[in-house]
Amino acid sequence: MKSRQARRQKFLNGVRHFNKHIFNRFMLLIAGRKGIPFTVLHHTGRRSGRSYRTPVLATYVEEAIIIPLTYGEHVDWLRNILTHGACRLMWQGEMIPAHQPTVLEAEAGLATLPEKRREQFTRFRIEKFLRLIRR
Repeated sequence: MKSRQARRQKFLNGVRHFNKHIFNRFMLLIAGRKGIPFTVLHHTGRRSGRSYRTPVLATYVEEAIIIPLTYGEHVDWLRNILTHGACRLMWQGEMIPAHQPTVLEAEAGLATLPEKRREQFTRFRIEKFLRLIRR
């Protein structure tokens, strides 16, 4: 019998695959615009040097930007940002440069969020967050 963690990981892998190939393509059409809660993360490939865009659900708290690492730390967009130390985010029609990426454990990431977001991410058992600082 598979462990609960193994079943959860298999489920998340399926969701990640669906999001990467279907949902994200749709979200890139609307994310980053005024009134839309999703942000478009602009990052550069660590090996290819190509430009990429990824929709994320970011929370803006003063000069910090907190992004849940829903699929963990081994996603390409996170590795690209950590390699380059910076990225840009399109949010509410504004391009925001960000730097100093730091991966936070759940407790530290949740502590920085407004109560409503903290409750949402606690319910989904987000284990890590990315913190960026606005330039």
